[in-house]
Amino acid sequence: METGTFRRTPILLAPAGSLAAVTPLLAAGADALYAGERGWSRGGRGAGLSPDEIREAAARCRTAGSSLTVALNTVPGTSELASFLATVRRLADDGISGVILSDPGVIRRVRDRFPGLSITASVGLSAVNPSDACFYRDLGADTIVLPIAVAPEEIPPIRAESGLRVEVFVRCRPEILLQGKCALSGYAREGSPAPERPGAAAAGTLASAKRSGRCFLACRSLPLAFEEHSIEEDLPRWIACGADIFKVEGRELPLPRILATVSRVRRKLDAAVAAAAEAGPPGA
Repeated sequence: METGTFRRTPILLAPAGSLAAVTPLLAAGADALYAGERGWSRGGRGAGLSPDEIREAAARCRTAGSSLTVALNTVPGTSELASFLATVRRLADDGISGVILSDPGVIRRVRDRFPGLSITASVGLSAVNPSDACFYRDLGADTIVLPIAVAPEEIPPIRAESGLRVEVFVRCRPEILLQGKCALSGYAREGSPAPERPGAAAAGTLASAKRSGRCFLACRSLPLAFEEHSIEEDLPRWIACGADIFKVEGRELPLPRILATVSRVRRKLDAAVAAAAEAGPPGA
């Protein structure tokens, strides 16, 4: 473990599934928010915030001294690249702080075109070791989201070798495979592209959730346990190992449920940081 990590204050990142969620989430203790761009993020057609809503959400976050990151974690086809980059340009102009991306080539293009924009390598890229992290750093990422398959003791070498910020899920829905790599949705068809992505029709099949953004939750029909993954009771260890950002999943969940989770995790994070600061660095 790193020495002196008790001095770091980790960030609590919460999901804004609607414009109405922004102010309550910040009041509940979220340090920063993330939202999906409608048509370009996971959740399928109709999910995510509209351009006007993202602009207003970013403004509310800035007023509160916070920030908004936008998920563009579908993979555009060749015919969609111009439209995708125009979307990133509009988001940057609207004052968002960063984007969440799920494709190596897209990370490189966005870094080249928008050097001032923070880039998070999505959990959909399934980075699990220092070499993976260094690869995405060299493409232009600033932050890496680790799948839940990664243990806290694996974080120090990832941070040390890559220099990236490390983001982990404090609470999320588990997946059968490494997060972001599930192929079950490929057996169901989206039918038609989202209206925000008119060029998708020329990009080939949209059956994969990584292309269309829509997961059909086909796994729910399987006789498997789907207990929600949580590290809430082990936060001191994750903080000591160097996790920089603790992410709550659930843009699609009811706002009262998300607010309760954010408030609870806020209290536990603050208590863990205070206890570690009081104890001092390891060996003190």
